[in-house]
Amino acid sequence: MKLFNWRRLTGRLSVDPIGVRIKASIFAYWPCRVFRMATIAIAAAQVVFAQDAAPADRNEVNSTARPGSMSNDSPVRFPDKGGLPTKYPPDLKVKHAQVEEGYSMFPSPCRSVMQIDRIQGEMPRGRFTPPPSAWENLSRVQRILTEGGELHIMAVGDSIVNDTMRSGWVGRLADAYPKASIRATVYVRGGGGCQHFKENGRVAANILPRKPDLILISGISQKDVTSVAEVIHQIRAGLPEVEFLLMTGAFGTVDPRSPEALAASLRYTGSGPYGKALKQLAGDERCAYLDMTSPWAEYIRSTGLHPHFFYRDVVHANEWGEQILAKILMAFWTAGVSQEKR
Repeated sequence: MKLFNWRRLTGRLSVDPIGVRIKASIFAYWPCRVFRMATIAIAAAQVVFAQDAAPADRNEVNSTARPGSMSNDSPVRFPDKGGLPTKYPPDLKVKHAQVEEGYSMFPSPCRSVMQIDRIQGEMPRGRFTPPPSAWENLSRVQRILTEGGELHIMAVGDSIVNDTMRSGWVGRLADAYPKASIRATVYVRGGGGCQHFKENGRVAANILPRKPDLILISGISQKDVTSVAEVIHQIRAGLPEVEFLLMTGAFGTVDPRSPEALAASLRYTGSGPYGKALKQLAGDERCAYLDMTSPWAEYIRSTGLHPHFFYRDVVHANEWGEQILAKILMAFWTAGVSQEKR
């Protein structure tokens, strides 16, 4: 399919000290599709606050110097440093703690359900195949969700995990399972994977004392599944009842419009070598598994828009992209559970 040449019509989105400007050359007559795309671009440009990954991304495969093939036909011009501003900064105030240099910890959700509804109401509509349920390795979590009790979720990873948790999906989960009291803690390092968290007593110092019931391990910065297994073993040694959800990365510099590129990626995609190894590890270690890449890519493709409409820089999602992740996670957590059981 030939891609629409957005540059030719409107120029590229760019950022100046005042905010986002769109330089446009408007034809006298606009076909409906052009008008739709222009409307989305203008809506995306009505922004006033900067979005930043916290902490800064230090993953060598995710630099602006290696932006990936998506930039070749992108209608969006990202700033040289930082990300595009956001229309919706998180409306729930949370305290970020630096547990050590480069490592950040904060509670989630960071957005109210009202704000999530507003963002999802404005974002381009898309569709994806709901992921299968994985309750067989989440039986304790399922019992708390459906019967009641306290559920502490801890997400561990990189700036992509930061974006995932900033979406506010935990608030949606609490609405879906009102019998449970749900809270979440996010423990991230820019460019961080289990190869970092397994070292220097970080599990013992920063994870075990917080006594999570569920650990989410995700991101696009995992060096190998051996390190993921080591973190699982360290946590289980101190918290034998804890359950795990191992998730692939969703977005990065690999073009989600290309199934071939996703399958060839070595680092984080569900259809690539890493995703297959992570799924095998989940089975071996009795963990739940979730491929985030495939539904993310399916949603993006279904909109007919360039992926960068869902990014704030060449690597990270904007609030629209974050809400795609929230939709995927909620589809996962509600799969196979009727309203009567909640």
